[in-house]
Amino acid sequence: MKRKKSIKSLKIFLDTSVILSGLASDSGGSAKLLDAGKMKKFKLTATSYVFEEASRHLSKLNIPPQKLERLLSAKIVKLIKDPPKNIASKFEKITYDIKDTPIIAGAVKSASDFLISLDKKHILTPEVKRAIKPINVCTPKVFWSLMAKSQKESLTDGTN
Repeated sequence: MKRKKSIKSLKIFLDTSVILSGLASDSGGSAKLLDAGKMKKFKLTATSYVFEEASRHLSKLNIPPQKLERLLSAKIVKLIKDPPKNIASKFEKITYDIKDTPIIAGAVKSASDFLISLDKKHILTPEVKRAIKPINVCTPKVFWSLMAKSQKESLTDGTN
């Protein structure tokens, strides 16, 4: 029987949209993810590309740059190197926006368990989900539902 991975060892790759949403609002699934990262409940990761993209959009959402910098300096989100362009280009056929290929490639390179995004048009698609399986691709809301279900199951099967 395959042993379940402990929740603390889950590696979660964050898309730019989740980081920005979590910084813009203190409530909601994205903020809850960043809070869980602060408390070291999960291993949150992102690439330089994700942080650069987030940095470009901070002013549109009235987010002080210090909030983004704090994610890195406090090691809430672990920064990993961008995947090489030849790796990212392998994902061009599965997404409708070439700018999202580094995000998909980053999740794969990081060997994450989850790629969490709010981008329904380009990342939360059946094509992306199939292409990077066994990485789970979902929204913060779905992620938290899965965590609640997993916790409920561990209570009932005695693995808690």
